[in-house]
Amino acid sequence: MKKKIVIIVIILLAIVSIICAVLIKKKTQKEDNYYVESGAIYEKIGDINETALKNNIEKINKIIEKCLNNMNIYFSIIPDKEYYLKDSISTKFSELESKVKSNLNEKVNYFNISDTLSLNDFYRTDMHWKQEDLQNTIEKIAKEMNLVAKTDYEVESLGEFYGTYYKEIKDGNIDPDELKYLNNNILQNCKVYNAETEQEEKVYNLKKVNETKNKYDLFLSGASSIITITNESAKTDRKLILFRDSFGSSIAPLLVEDYKEIVLIDIRYVNYMILDEYVDFKEYENADVLFLYSSRVINKSGIFR
Repeated sequence: MKKKIVIIVIILLAIVSIICAVLIKKKTQKEDNYYVESGAIYEKIGDINETALKNNIEKINKIIEKCLNNMNIYFSIIPDKEYYLKDSISTKFSELESKVKSNLNEKVNYFNISDTLSLNDFYRTDMHWKQEDLQNTIEKIAKEMNLVAKTDYEVESLGEFYGTYYKEIKDGNIDPDELKYLNNNILQNCKVYNAETEQEEKVYNLKKVNETKNKYDLFLSGASSIITITNESAKTDRKLILFRDSFGSSIAPLLVEDYKEIVLIDIRYVNYMILDEYVDFKEYENADVLFLYSSRVINKSGIFR
């Protein structure tokens, strides 16, 4: 009996050792994906995943054919900040962009925004861009989509911001960012409806920031499948459908003045084949459509539902 117990204990210890080794390996591999350079944290881009690109664009093309007839469709990719670090890395973005364009539906108007951004337009401790530095990007979008996009804002601050990359680096010499946001009367008076919570929210949700401790959730309350922004003071009846990832949360408010309504759809959280069960696309005939994705999302396998 004692011998059996000893054997069982040895087996259990072996299993525990294997599990611990796997967890340590995964943690080490994850940490190896991040590095510090010139006071900022970067995540390594990795190789272009042609299979993922093709599958993701195929899903987008199916959405276009099924739901977006008679609409003005635009597409752009947000480069990862690492692309701006070295010339040798930046060439990868051009290659990725070329592969995306070659697979896109011919109805889509593709435009490049990479030249409107620089390293300084991204947070040091996070992957995202800074809303207060997006003027050049907004002007490029406005030019391509025939918008005005000229609005006066007050710059407000939430103070120190430690982004998602900060916890991945064991380096005490990284200074926090400052999270700023652009505000005005138009944005304060917009109505924001979250289809998941079935509640009205604000463009800038300070309550969500306090709940989640993630200050980037300030922008449209963070991740959500379908959000509708209504601007009742709009001078036109134009509508926009924005297919987006987390970057879209901070740029969408800067497009509000040109549209009576903006619908933000994140197909990471809602199946692309049943979108018409949640959005009545017949109400958006002749609307503008913008697919705006970060390079990491469009290059990731299994990211869209």
